[in-house]
Amino acid sequence: MLPRCPVCGREMTVTELRCERDDVTVRGRFKASPFDFLDKEEMEFVVLFFRARGNLKEIERYTGQGYFALRGKLERILEKMKLQPLGEEKEELSEESLFEQVKEGKLSVDEALEILKRKKKGGESDVG
Repeated sequence: MLPRCPVCGREMTVTELRCERDDVTVRGRFKASPFDFLDKEEMEFVVLFFRARGNLKEIERYTGQGYFALRGKLERILEKMKLQPLGEEKEELSEESLFEQVKEGKLSVDEALEILKRKKKGGESDVG
């Protein structure tokens, strides 16, 4: 899947899925999986990471690559997938910083709205 626009680089929205065999088409707005943003090499690393049950030392023995090189690769993949390591979640963003990130293309409008909805559900009356 092509998760980013080849012209501007912003996240694209999938709007149609089709089964050629049954000639069935489903239309709507579908969010891309974080895995869709990975290239082939990164996806192969993730599969290897799963097969090693998350043990970078095991991957180091298997590939011959150094632990810190593998750790760096994992960090880059997490960043590309927009995932924070457990225990390192970023503080909630203010409305102003959310709008700034949308303006810079770092967040989609849908993502910013979802964050605002979560904040509202959390009982915060003053955002910022």
